[in-house]
Amino acid sequence: MKLEHPITLQPSKFTGPDNKVVTPQVLTLDEIDFVYVDHPSQKVYSLATQLIPTSIVLFSDEEYTNNPDITKAQAEAKLLQLANNDLQSFLQNLFPKTLEDEPYGPGSILASMFSMIGIKSTPTCSCRRHALEMNKKGIEWCEENVETICGWLKQECEKRKIPYVDTVAKMVVNRAINKAKKYREAENA
Repeated sequence: MKLEHPITLQPSKFTGPDNKVVTPQVLTLDEIDFVYVDHPSQKVYSLATQLIPTSIVLFSDEEYTNNPDITKAQAEAKLLQLANNDLQSFLQNLFPKTLEDEPYGPGSILASMFSMIGIKSTPTCSCRRHALEMNKKGIEWCEENVETICGWLKQECEKRKIPYVDTVAKMVVNRAINKAKKYREAENA
């Protein structure tokens, strides 16, 4: 797909094998190579590209059925419609959020605090997902939902057979929230 104007995308940061945060190179594009994927049995027509780790569903279910012979031009027009003619923002939002993207969010700070004492996120735990949720919902939400966050911690402690003490959990969660507040205040000063 040839673009009218070049767009710039910043892939998500991540922690490398050496435990250092890696900031991938910014991508400036004037063309995007899409793979057009038709799944008749699932009634889904989507786009994929090597640049973005998720596919983009363009047509599904009834809309798919009502467009039996989708052309490349129709697919690209639908993409621009979904993007509300702001393809750069639309594609940027398809990159998965990481804790490294917002290192001073309450979830990132809480994860870091646990990591410093040897309790790390694993591929099968919900820690990273909950930390990202805390970052997304923000400091105020976290302050109002300390009990919910502590409930998450309790569940994970039970899975890992780690002793759970409610008062300690609340203290750690509140400490992470307060650190996030201080970073935000320093940033806005």
